[in-house]
Amino acid sequence: MSEKQSILEKMWSLLISNLGTKFVSVAIAVLLWFIVFGSRSVEVTKEIPLEVVSPTEIVPANEIPEKIAFRLSGPKAFLRAILDRREDPIRVNLSGAKPGLVTYRFFSDNIRIPIGVKVLSINPAAILIKLESMKRKDVPVKVDVHGTPPEGYRIVKAEVKPDVIRIKGAESRVDAITEVMTLPVDVSEIRQNTEKENIGLNVNRNNVQVESSLPTVLIQMEPISANFKIKNVDVRVLSNHKVQIQDRTVTILVRATQRDLKTLDRSRVYAEADLRGKEVGKHLVPVKVTVPENIGIVRVIPDKVDVTLY
Repeated sequence: MSEKQSILEKMWSLLISNLGTKFVSVAIAVLLWFIVFGSRSVEVTKEIPLEVVSPTEIVPANEIPEKIAFRLSGPKAFLRAILDRREDPIRVNLSGAKPGLVTYRFFSDNIRIPIGVKVLSINPAAILIKLESMKRKDVPVKVDVHGTPPEGYRIVKAEVKPDVIRIKGAESRVDAITEVMTLPVDVSEIRQNTEKENIGLNVNRNNVQVESSLPTVLIQMEPISANFKIKNVDVRVLSNHKVQIQDRTVTILVRATQRDLKTLDRSRVYAEADLRGKEVGKHLVPVKVTVPENIGIVRVIPDKVDVTLY
């Protein structure tokens, strides 16, 4: 037997050995190929974060999209894996750039895709970046009060400390800002003087940053006072004589909060006509009223009474 025949016989022997196992392997491979590449092609959109890196003192002045959308077509199994995969941001490196306009385009190789997957479109396919010099400026801060105080209360003062903060950003953006508002401060549950620290500032929509520390907001509240009537208050006459009084009760017009009025003890409200030392006869005397210290007296009706001593 020649050496060539010997080699051929060995190759044939290897080929037909474990033939069943090899057949099954080939069948599985073919089946997988049909599952992956033979399945109907579908389309999906994959969004990838965008990160712009610019020099320290040169910054974008216009709105830049946060993500780039890639429209993909391919086998469903591959696309599902791409959608589930976490992508690193697409970095736009503008190091060394100067103020002006810069166009940056995106391509298919900005996303990792396997064979069998195609990029149909990219949105946006390019971005225009307006670069400007960095500017810093001090601007006043005002409180954005949100909501309505609880019933019976009012805001005396809403102030922020510090009331001036320093911002930085693209020159045109910073120049357009004359003041900065805090994030909304809800006062619907505040019934006493309140201090809120590290309140955020509404500057992100202007593409600027805050260099100062976040401020503290002080909300000063007080109960609302109003005029109320305390009716049918008996008038006590102070005298050593027998008396006859024309108006035995008076109405006291007071100023108080609703809370103080609801907790008012009527036994601490009284009216007096002092005729001590007066002689027998008719007298028109002023009515003196007494109320708790947290109640203010506006007027007494009537403020004088006719009293006859005999």
